This record gives sequence, structure tokens and C-alpha cells, in this order.
Amino acid sequence: MVTDTENFLHFHVNDIPHLSAIILFGLQQMLVCFSALLVTPYLLSNMLCAGAETIAIRVQLIAATFVTTGIATILQTTFGLRLAILHGPSFAFLPALHTFEEMYPCTQDTDTSLWKEKMQLISGSLFLAVLIMPIMGVTGLVGKISKHIGPITIVPMLVLLCIGTVPDIEEKISLHWISIIEILLLIIFVVLLEDVEVSIPGYSFSKKQFFTTKMRIFSQFPYLLGICLAWFLCWLLTVTNIEPTGGPARTDRNESTFVFHSTPWIQVQYPMQFGFPQFSFPLVIAFTASTVAVMIESVGNYGICAQISQQGSPPSSSINRAFVVEGVGSMLAALMGCGTGVTTYSENIAIMQVTKVTSRITMQCAGLLLILIGVFSKAAAFLAMIPEAIIGGVLAAGMSMICGVAFANLQTVDLRLSRNLTIVGLSIVLGCTIPVHFEKHGLHTGHKTMDDVLGTLLKMRMLVGGLIAFCLDVMARGATRKQRGLEGRLKREGVAVERDGFVFSSWANQTILKIPSITRLPVVPSEKKIRRVEEMRSKRVEENVLEDKF
Repeated sequence: MVTDTENFLHFHVNDIPHLSAIILFGLQQMLVCFSALLVTPYLLSNMLCAGAETIAIRVQLIAATFVTTGIATILQTTFGLRLAILHGPSFAFLPALHTFEEMYPCTQDTDTSLWKEKMQLISGSLFLAVLIMPIMGVTGLVGKISKHIGPITIVPMLVLLCIGTVPDIEEKISLHWISIIEILLLIIFVVLLEDVEVSIPGYSFSKKQFFTTKMRIFSQFPYLLGICLAWFLCWLLTVTNIEPTGGPARTDRNESTFVFHSTPWIQVQYPMQFGFPQFSFPLVIAFTASTVAVMIESVGNYGICAQISQQGSPPSSSINRAFVVEGVGSMLAALMGCGTGVTTYSENIAIMQVTKVTSRITMQCAGLLLILIGVFSKAAAFLAMIPEAIIGGVLAAGMSMICGVAFANLQTVDLRLSRNLTIVGLSIVLGCTIPVHFEKHGLHTGHKTMDDVLGTLLKMRMLVGGLIAFCLDVMARGATRKQRGLEGRLKREGVAVERDGFVFSSWANQTILKIPSITRLPVVPSEKKIRRVEEMRSKRVEENVLEDKF
């Protein structure tokens, strides 16, 4: 049972805190996603087989990722779902990148000068694949399909995503034992020290005196603290020469230091900076499958964010608009060379549950800070100096968080029904078994293109398990929508208009009403809903005037 204390929010979606609070909350949201933004640039820069240029490419990818994340976040919070949502590189695209890695493996004979052509191939294939997002949003299909996508579909997909990244985690952790230290630090911070409050000193200019405030820094900034401490330990190993020259945990590797000193202080990232995009049909198919998985994952995250923000279930028009904007963000990510599309970060949604702050403007502030760091390329070069061995621990902890969030989705599902348990279990098992079979034996239809396309799809755990779960959940009888977890959220009628984050501002509604034909678009609320919102606002203003008089 949810208590009033658990329902309490310090700041609702439309609330605007004090400027200092906006900056602090925005900084906190940025720091929460900080480590996750570094994983993809590290992985992708290694897949390009660029040799001595790997570190320099990594700097560009980090900067491009930060800029893209900031822009996508601002667009989503302003024009898309209009809740406090942060968009960043999606790990769901890693299976597609593994397909690319299988097509172009790094060997001793690999020509390291061809890395730009490989980047263009990834960018073009990803760009074509993510076009499905805005198309599904503009046509309104995603809003209709989302009504049938529930936790029973989402949970197996997220679990299979985590299972699919196990080889990557093992590869990175095996580089050096510092990865184990990183994981242990994160376990200590998140599990053992979660409720520990630390006194933080400060100074009040208005009162002209020092003060202390208590914060749960271990639970709010575990990744940042873990990276900093592990990085410091790597520095100690370097200055004491315990780590041999050229070792993966050294902080003074020649290529990293050279790139840091040669990188300009400010460098603007722009689309197609690696050249004009190229295309590969099998790679397009792989990225398309990942895009479908991301869309299903986002449907669940949008619902969770709305629930935490006390907004009720998102309207179909908001869902459609959110995917149009998410598609635009993913298209920008493709052209910028990020290597993956964007998705909603569950960690940032989780921190809102802890802080009780769901204000839209704080997330917009986080987006602006991310853009500034991306433009300040010296900061990106500094982050690229993080020893690669540390990233293994970060990736392991990040996937653990995603897996935990996945199971949290089941809280609205009736797990007493054998139907629900069977679908979840079967989809996870078959989602692992079928891809393993085709990885070992391959597909032989007699048509090479068909073999490549179907073989790519059947090797993707998220797609196989997700489709099995979705089909069984829709077709199998024996459970109501509530028992399937599709009606476990708040109703829209209980949200006051002044706190409704989904509705547009009055001037935007008045502009839309001047062109009634716009309201027929799936991404725009109906004319009836807009007029009802404006009537409620007018009524609220009249009530406030009467209260002031008496």
C-alpha cells in the first residue's frame, strides 16, 4: 500500500524551483548518467580498429555523445513527452554493433586507415533503422500498440539485454583486477551505505556563516564516486610503478596523454563529421531489430516516469509525440557518429523516486550542462583518459541496474497466475536458446541475402524473446488487463490541470485551436481535450480571484 509520504513530491513537473536548486538538481541528473555515457564511446572506438587513432576517435565520440544526449533531452522534455526524461545512448543497440564486429573483425592484418568508412557504415545503417520511430509516432501506430505492451513483454527483453552483454562485461573485466574493485565499490555504496548521510560543509552569503547539510552521497552518486576512487587507485599503481608500463590500468599511457594535450579547448560537434553515411543491408536489419526493442523498452519507461511524476498513464498523443522526438534524437545520434540511438535512462527515473523532484526544468538544465561539456572538448579528452579496465566494472554495474529495474516492472503483474509466470520464463529461455542455436549452426535457405537477414534477426536475444513474450501475452487467455499489469497506473482524471505535465501551455493551445485541422494529427491532442483544458484553466483562474477577494 502506498502512503501519503511516498506520494509526496517536493517539486512537480511544472514547478520551477529557485535557480540554485535548478542547477544543483540538473547537475545531479547529469552526474547520474555520466558513467553510462562513457561506455558506448569506449566500445565503439575499439570496434573501428583504428590503431593509434583510437584514443583521438574516442574523444570525438565522447563529445558527440554528450552533445547529442543534451539536445535529445531538451527536445523530449520540451516538445515530446514533456516529463522529466533524460535520453542517452541505448545499450539495446549493442547486439547490432556486435553484428558489425562480426562483419568487420579486428585482426593483425586489418587496415587501420579504413575506420572512417566503417563509421560511415554504422551511421548510415543506424539512421535508416531509427526512421521507424518518427514514422510510427506520426502515424499514431505506436500509441495504439503501446496499449498492449506491458511488463510481461518488457521484462524478458530487458533481462535478455543484460544476458547478451555478459561477453562484453567478461572481456572488459578480464583486462585487469581493478574492474573487480570498481564493482565492489559500487556494491558497498549502493547496498551497504545507501542510507548513510554525510555532513557536507557550506557557506551562506546571506547569513554570512558556515553551515553543514546532510546528504546521502553514496546512494545518489555511486557511479561517480566509484569511478573517481578506482581512477585514483590506478594513479597510485602508476606512480609507484606497481602496474607495468603500458598496462591497462596505467593513467599515463602515451597515446592518452598525447591526445589530451593536443585536443583543442573548444570543438563544436556537428552531423556527418566522419563523412557521408553509407549503408549495409544486414546491418540495417540488425539496427532495426534493436530499434523495435528500444521502442518497447521506452513504452515501459514512459509509464514508470509518469507514475513517479504522479501524472497517470500517458495519453496516446503524448506517446506518439515522444517517439517522434526520440526518433529525431536517434537520427541525430546516428549522424553525429554515436553508434547507437537514444533511449530513456532508467537510472535518472529512479533518482527522481529518491529525491522526490520531477520538475521538467531541472532535466532541461541537465541537458544544457551536457551540451556544454560536449563542446568543451578538453573535458571529453580528460574523460577518455579513464583506464579502460574501469569501464568493465561500470558496464557490469549498469547492466545490473537495468536487470533490477526490469524485475521491478513485475510489481503490477499478478504473479499468482501460472499463465504470466510461464510466458515470462518461456520467453527468457527461448530468447537465449534460439540465438545460441543459430550462432552455432547458421541458417541455410539457399538464398544468401535471406540467410544474412534472418540469421541476424534470429541471433538477437532481445528481439526473439520480446516477440515471443508479446505474442503469447496478447493471444493467451486467462488474465485480465489488470492482472497483466496493463492497468496498474493512476487515472488521468485525478491530475489537476496546473500540475498536468502532458498538456501544452495556454498560448500553444490557443495557436493550435486557430488551425483545428492540426488536432487531427496523432501527435496532437484532440480539439475537445484542448478546449476542456483551457476551460479548466479559466475556471481555476476565477477561483483564485475569488479566493483573493475573500
